[in-house]
Amino acid sequence: MPTTSRQRTARSVGRRVSAALMAAALAALTGGCDAFGSDGPSPATAASQAPTPTPADTPTALPSFDPSSAVGDYARGFPTELLGAPQQATVLASSALPAENGLVEVSLNLATTQPPRKIVQRYARRLDEAGFAEADEVEASGLAARSVFTRTRQGEDAVETVLIGVLDDGERRLVSLSGTVAADPEDADAAED
Repeated sequence: MPTTSRQRTARSVGRRVSAALMAAALAALTGGCDAFGSDGPSPATAASQAPTPTPADTPTALPSFDPSSAVGDYARGFPTELLGAPQQATVLASSALPAENGLVEVSLNLATTQPPRKIVQRYARRLDEAGFAEADEVEASGLAARSVFTRTRQGEDAVETVLIGVLDDGERRLVSLSGTVAADPEDADAAED
């Protein structure tokens, strides 16, 4: 029996319906999977679902510096006579925060080309003249040089300390001084005004 056009159309429609059902079944079975087997959405889907930032999500102003610190200079009240930078050094940052008993918590960061030992010796001389004693050798712990100095003021329980660390990066030395020392007399007078 020859096939009629009606039979050919029915078979063609049947094939299209079968193909559509197979595609739907395949989509249903693989809809939750991606090529990498992760449980989350695909990267393209995740990117399209990511929230877009709103103006409230973006910062509007930069924070201000603490008034007891300075960048590229000495902070107000920093004891430059005792801990000022060598002539061949650049002050990167410093701070001077008044503490109890007429003391000041200080930090100073410098950059210089001087050798690490020379930097520490320079401060050691100045601190020795001011009555500080160098602590026994301190492990440098990754630094090119490190030293600790202390001084106890007569008649008071206040102990002053200065820690010096020098990092040698090959081209220059980065020096960090920190501690608690007596305020310079003129700075102490200015703080009382």
